[in-house]
Amino acid sequence: MDRSSQMILAAARMAAEDANMGSEIDSSRAGVFAGTAVGGQGWAFREYDVFKDKGLKRINPFTAISTFPNASSAQISTRFGFKGPSDTISSGCVSSTVALGYALDNLRNGRLDVALVGGTEAPISPGIFGAYCAARVMTAESENPSRVPRPFDLRRDGIVLSEGSAVLVCETLAHATRRGARIYAEIGGWSHNSDSYSMMMLNPDASQAAAVMSAAISDAGMCPDEIEYVQAHAAGTILDEVTEAAALVRVFEKKISAIPVVAIKSMIGHTQGACGAIEAAAGVLSLHEQVIPRSINCEERDPRCPLQVNREAPLHGPVRSLLVSTFGFGGKNASVVLRAIS
Repeated sequence: MDRSSQMILAAARMAAEDANMGSEIDSSRAGVFAGTAVGGQGWAFREYDVFKDKGLKRINPFTAISTFPNASSAQISTRFGFKGPSDTISSGCVSSTVALGYALDNLRNGRLDVALVGGTEAPISPGIFGAYCAARVMTAESENPSRVPRPFDLRRDGIVLSEGSAVLVCETLAHATRRGARIYAEIGGWSHNSDSYSMMMLNPDASQAAAVMSAAISDAGMCPDEIEYVQAHAAGTILDEVTEAAALVRVFEKKISAIPVVAIKSMIGHTQGACGAIEAAAGVLSLHEQVIPRSINCEERDPRCPLQVNREAPLHGPVRSLLVSTFGFGGKNASVVLRAIS
């Protein structure tokens, strides 16, 4: 297995253990939805070096099945014996957010009772890292690495590429109740769309970014006034964060000045296709623990981003709902609404 598959399989096993999943699961009504942007490219780069140095016959025979993007979902379904859909969504940075949405759709329409849903990324290899540097989306800070990325900060200069995986056990309320599962939170609704504008940046008019947020809130049967805080995409890019802030202002209007905004990537970097699942997991735990985390590295907020970035300390108190948004290369946008269990 490529490192990205290793991580998501480990996360899936941890999630299943935490959910106390056992023999009561009907494998024909259990599925897997995973998201990754890069997949096994790190393995592919390494094996290409082997090919150049030692020839075709020295390439690892598992290279083909290990570098496919769908290896992550296939490894999970094989490990757990799930017979339902086993799909990997590769849609840039929104990959695992869309995976979560597809799982919700399958649970809502009665096709599945339970799904393992997650994202994974292992892009820390010379070829991939170099490609991101060449694209000029990375921070240039090297002397004080703990001070980047700087989401919404006036001095932000790019992303910090990182790796990781998260998996959530998602199931219908009836199924979870029947087996006595511990329920952390509810997925209220979701949406995704495309900018059709640029391969590298959000459309500066913020229309589609705002539309995807509004549609997710509507899909949850809610209105913007019911969202209590926002987990922004906020990767540390200069122009896209101005656009994201404009979209939030458009959706929440005057209320935006009172809504705490959190940038999880300020603490863990940008895990590309895995960020939606990781940040959804953070949101679920936020609702379960009734705490809004703080962002770091935003020392002087960019005046072009008129948001209430929660910078000082975690906020403790009733938290009933939040919006998680992700935006990716190629103009991909996706949002998910999470709610506390009443």
